[in-house]
Amino acid sequence: MNIYYPPQFWKKKKLLFGITGGISAFKVVGFVSHLVQAGSDIQVIMTKAAQQFIGENTFNALTRKPVYSDLFESGEKILHIHLMREYENLVVAPATANIIGKMAGGIGDDLLSSCFFVDPKKVIFVPAMNVDMWHNPIVQENLKKLVAIGTRVMVPSSGNLACGERGEGRLPEQEVFLETLYYLLCSPQSLQGKKVLITAGPTREYIDPIRYLTNSSSGLMGCSLAAAARARGADVTLIGGPMSVRIPSGIRYIPIVSSQDLKTATLEHYDKTDVCIMSAAVADYRPSNPSAVKIKKQGKTELILNLIQNPDILSELGRRKVSQILVGFCAEDGDLLVEAPRKLQQKNCDVMVANRILPGESGFEVDKNKAWFLNKNGEMIDIPLMDKMELAETIIDHLVAFYFS
Repeated sequence: MNIYYPPQFWKKKKLLFGITGGISAFKVVGFVSHLVQAGSDIQVIMTKAAQQFIGENTFNALTRKPVYSDLFESGEKILHIHLMREYENLVVAPATANIIGKMAGGIGDDLLSSCFFVDPKKVIFVPAMNVDMWHNPIVQENLKKLVAIGTRVMVPSSGNLACGERGEGRLPEQEVFLETLYYLLCSPQSLQGKKVLITAGPTREYIDPIRYLTNSSSGLMGCSLAAAARARGADVTLIGGPMSVRIPSGIRYIPIVSSQDLKTATLEHYDKTDVCIMSAAVADYRPSNPSAVKIKKQGKTELILNLIQNPDILSELGRRKVSQILVGFCAEDGDLLVEAPRKLQQKNCDVMVANRILPGESGFEVDKNKAWFLNKNGEMIDIPLMDKMELAETIIDHLVAFYFS
């Protein structure tokens, strides 16, 4: 499973989890378990209704702390105030229509709802309910009221619901929940209001209907960049070839196949973009005359392919550049520190990210990458070998430092 958040992000995070009376409360067990193992300090609050679905002992064991459920169970401290001051955020999951309505209506009649009134801006709702309940105008109006005062809401997933129906209202799966929580908690939101266009993965150039020329790019680096930009508040569009990794949540995704497809899709969005990051591994050549039917091998001891050069998309973007920040990627196994500055200048990029191809260690089909960050002012930053999600955050942070601070 690909995760699009740095594992160290959760270390020493102090989070309250408010569990309410929904059938999907059982899924929160996995969320809490993962965060505790990742190094977070988790304190659970359960409503009386939540205890009808799952027992306190489950969360006691996972967090190694007693669950709180009674507003008056702490003798010396005013518990709801103490908890909201001690912890960074309160995540209400599942957030039922009932708890949303109570908090929007100013009712604080138990520990969880009382915590909300201490600091609504610390609260993140993760709604889960029947699809018709989710679309009920009163529920939606209550959510608007809560968002207006700074509360954040994680949009529910679509799928099969416990009631047997299908639609919106499902608690997200663990990887989507944790990814979206990372987006919501990431600070500062340094790319808020910016449109970021990212290309990722390989392209395919078909020889015949079933055979093609391609490369071993998985798309992980581009997807990680998309998640890192999204976490900093950007509106992200990801254009991706046939990738072997999961697409990050919260991203506008446009699938493509060939280099020509990539060019068309990129040019369509480029003029409306503030930052364009070209991390796709684009095929340099394509068959000049692909066969409309499968090529047979009978009577042939060799097959000669005539290839023609694909358009240089990055160079064309460089020529069309007006105010966009254009970031190119180059992967090299030779003299990288000579090639990268040459390509930076030749293609009129603002930044070139050069990464070393070392099979099994850095580059394609591995989780780590070794890179250098070069900008058009001649500055070069040597980035050590690291996890691709960590590298993505490092690249985005350098872009922010150079161009948006």
